Amino acid sequence: MSRTTRWLLVIAGCLTVFGLCVLLGDVLLPWDQATRIGTGAGAGAVIAGVLGAWASSAMGPSAPSAPPASAPSAPPVSGPTASGDRAVATRDNSGIIITGDNGTVQR
Repeated sequence: MSRTTRWLLVIAGCLTVFGLCVLLGDVLLPWDQATRIGTGAGAGAVIAGVLGAWASSAMGPSAPSAPPASAPSAPPVSGPTASGDRAVATRDNSGIIITGDNGTVQR
């Protein structure tokens, strides 16, 4: 099953869950109609959001696309490399890297 088909199924499932929550809120809750529908819509939005987040993590990151057949192939990269006394090599770093003698962060 393709990734697009899986996402379309997740979207359809989220919309169904949202609609069911609005319907059940309207039928089961004892308040006036506007409050019942609003409460059902809020609960449905939360549940559909959790379902979407779960589906996103369950499907994992997207696979990198393959280069066209006519494109020249690059040599394989084994990982980040660095040379020298104080060289730093990272891959996908989102934090702070401190180099030097004292390791003090200036703010």
